[in-house]
Amino acid sequence: MTIRSYLDRFVHPWIAAIATVGALLWLASFIVAAIGLGIRTSHPLWNIRLFAASGYLGLLGMGIIAACALWLGGLRIVQVTRRFVG
Repeated sequence: MTIRSYLDRFVHPWIAAIATVGALLWLASFIVAAIGLGIRTSHPLWNIRLFAASGYLGLLGMGIIAACALWLGGLRIVQVTRRFVG
């Protein structure tokens, strides 16, 4: 089974792929923060930069996931209203 056939089961493959990228960015933000925590005593300036980068990565990932959720919610609203109107 390929990744694309797995994603085709749930939603449109492009939406699923974009949401997966968002989730991976969010996960990467935790890894970057852990690296910043690990080097906090030896490189304090890099520590601050890595924590800031992890915040931006996490925010970007959550924004992508939220955009996909809003898109799917909008599609659902259109489906429901078409059923009642038409």
